[in-house]
Amino acid sequence: PDEFRGQLDLVKEVLKALNIAYVEKEGFEADDVIGTLATRAEAQGFEVLICTGDRDAFQLVGEGVTVLYPKRGVSEIARMDSAAVTARYGVGPEHYRAIAALVGETSDNLPGVPGVGDKTAAKWILQYGDFDGVVANVDKIKGKVGDSLREHLGAVLRNYELNRLVDDLELPLGPEDTLWRGWDR
Repeated sequence: PDEFRGQLDLVKEVLKALNIAYVEKEGFEADDVIGTLATRAEAQGFEVLICTGDRDAFQLVGEGVTVLYPKRGVSEIARMDSAAVTARYGVGPEHYRAIAALVGETSDNLPGVPGVGDKTAAKWILQYGDFDGVVANVDKIKGKVGDSLREHLGAVLRNYELNRLVDDLELPLGPEDTLWRGWDR
């Protein structure tokens, strides 16, 4: 937003003085940059910790990627690894995007299927294998929730596309360039 633009130069000045690398990519959100750097860092053998309140980052969780997710302000942080995501949502991180598409994401202003929560979405994903399986078998899902899914299928497909984190951006720096080398006194 325009009212925050003036603050960006000040933030960049502080980051430069602290010798903290930063990157921005026109036309992409910060979580796409984070997704790209996390994916590259994991491939290079880094242990990646992402501190964010954006649940979309759960789709990045893997063998070397953990999300530190604030549960209660900054006083309580959950360590979301694969086991924690599975325990919370009933499916692994590779299916979080499907959960978010079906249930909705209030923080992203994406409405879900009315009457469908995490448990129902996870049941469908497990029953039909993945998001594409749920969509391919939409006519087999019975009851009011099945009717609701069919009625809102267009929004669910849109949600699924919008929730995808980009993890292959061309960036001017890589994970190795983000290592802190001390501040500029």
